[in-house]
Amino acid sequence: MGAPTLSEVSMFGIEPPEPRTFRENDLITVIIAERASLSRTQKEEQEKNYDMKGAVVSFPDMLQMLELRLENGRESNLPKIDLNYDNEYEGEGKYKREDKLTARVTARVLEVKPNGTLLVEARTEVNSDNESQLIVLAGLCREEDVTDQNTIQSSQLFDLKLDIQNTGDVRATANKGWIPRIIETLFNF
Repeated sequence: MGAPTLSEVSMFGIEPPEPRTFRENDLITVIIAERASLSRTQKEEQEKNYDMKGAVVSFPDMLQMLELRLENGRESNLPKIDLNYDNEYEGEGKYKREDKLTARVTARVLEVKPNGTLLVEARTEVNSDNESQLIVLAGLCREEDVTDQNTIQSSQLFDLKLDIQNTGDVRATANKGWIPRIIETLFNF
């Protein structure tokens, strides 16, 4: 005979629950708490110098040119061409972005892998006052990472794919029209 278990000798001992198993189409709540920040700085300096010189040795006679006869005209003291070009460019750019997303979505178990890993996917669409937000989430998680409250943190999902699309009046006013985009393209340097 083996040693007695705690629940056999104690009035307060409780049997641990059986390990939880999941099947396809079970639902799990994913708590999304994602934060990303990006900061970039760039500085550039360019200098271009061109020097071009030329001289006209002979010029066609205008009267013959009008008569469509092209012959060399007489040499004259026509001005020489001298062209200098200098271009300097100095540019500096800074870009900073910080994103923070918190949400709760219910995901469906699409597949239970042989080792117990769960493939989950969630789709949530919210429409309000001509605004629409679509959240699509997919990833892999371990069965043991799902809490007793049937939740899991988005940071515990492997190969997390999170796509958020916003459409509506507010999003449309945030986009630049085609005239400002053309002007920015022309005067981008």
